[in-house]
Amino acid sequence: MTALDFTVEEVNMIAIYKADTKTATMKQIAAAFPFMDTDMRAIVEGASRKLAMLTETEFAEIAFTPADDTDEV
Repeated sequence: MTALDFTVEEVNMIAIYKADTKTATMKQIAAAFPFMDTDMRAIVEGASRKLAMLTETEFAEIAFTPADDTDEV
């Protein structure tokens, strides 16, 4: 799994909750889940499945840099 396997929305969401480890990041996302709307929950569910497949080392190697509104597509 690479950063390319995550959607822009998933990368942006992970960047918001990113911690030092995959496990800590997933815990922070899970803690916020009850407060998210339906659309955001769908993004979280997809990203969480993908995060679960990563090792801690693989997670650490991905930047998860949020997209900037000025980024070219």
